[in-house]
Amino acid sequence: MNTKLRGVAVCGGGTGGHIFPALAVGEAVRRLAPDRPVFYFGKAESMERELVAGRDIPFLPLELTGFSRAHTRLAGFFIRNNWRSIWKATAGFQQARRLLKELKIGVVMGTGGYVGGPVVLAAISLGLPTMVHESNCFPGLTNRFLGRLVKRVAVSHAETTKYFPAEKTVITGYPLRKRLNEPSREQGCMAFKLNPKQRVLLIFPGSQAARKINSAMAEMLPRLAKRVPDLQFLWMTGEADLTMARRAGESLGPRISIHSFIDQVPEAYAAADLVLARAGAGTVAELAAAGKPAILIPYPYATAHHQEHNAALLQKRGAAEVITDRDLTGPELMEKIIKVLKRLNIMISRATDVKRDYPVNADQEIAGWMIKMTGSKE
Repeated sequence: MNTKLRGVAVCGGGTGGHIFPALAVGEAVRRLAPDRPVFYFGKAESMERELVAGRDIPFLPLELTGFSRAHTRLAGFFIRNNWRSIWKATAGFQQARRLLKELKIGVVMGTGGYVGGPVVLAAISLGLPTMVHESNCFPGLTNRFLGRLVKRVAVSHAETTKYFPAEKTVITGYPLRKRLNEPSREQGCMAFKLNPKQRVLLIFPGSQAARKINSAMAEMLPRLAKRVPDLQFLWMTGEADLTMARRAGESLGPRISIHSFIDQVPEAYAAADLVLARAGAGTVAELAAAGKPAILIPYPYATAHHQEHNAALLQKRGAAEVITDRDLTGPELMEKIIKVLKRLNIMISRATDVKRDYPVNADQEIAGWMIKMTGSKE
């Protein structure tokens, strides 16, 4: 009798908003069912491959490429612009189908993007139970299509349920990174050598398009530091803007902590009194779960203006102020920060209300469903 446990596969790529939830669920499966094989399907040369590396989840590379969204209303133009992506998606579908059979996968979860489509469709073609998780307030094209075919849809926000069949859609929240709310403020400040008795602005623009935020920050930083002498700065710049940021902050001494990348994200949130960021799905979810007020600058080229919809969720609750990317300048940013700091206590109270309402066990809830969906043994 073959008693091998059927495996679990997660897939998603292209942006952190697709990758981190898939990883969080995969790791939750490992914690809940240590003997259950877990695999991550992603693009061969990609951000997801880099992020999965070093974790206890095998990465299965597929030959895929993203789609150009230009001329999507004109089918002919779309096909001509994306013929190579369509060909690779077809090849990726066949590749995923073969791997799913070989590895005896019992269930597949996708988080959207050009990786999710071929892999989830391959699983459906094999009769495997499938589900998707949608992180954004306004769902992406892939998940809107797959939502009608999969067995279950999980969403981060109540506002998203209207885009999917009601009978199979559940609000779970976003699968958060581990330890998000564990560090104390003192531990957070200590990690970055900041003074816990003074306020901290975390500049955390994320993986996409940090240059405009970094440039505006660098332009006005010395003036802001003089106008708000008790404000400290924790700044993640990305490698390309690290020198610019250090030059802008060289006169601030211990009031500023600058990093090309921050690995201790829970400590960074713990230290922060106010966060300046883009409005990706993961960032908005973490702000909600950590109860942190924010100034959000939605990335204007996100598909279907996802980030604008995401930012509006916290803005409506009074936990965030929003600056449009086209209005972002050094002076505009400085005045917005000063304005927010004057009413920061009110925003902290509103952000605390959001935190109280936000579900924090999405990774375990989704992992539990996936383990049940696999059945028992082969």
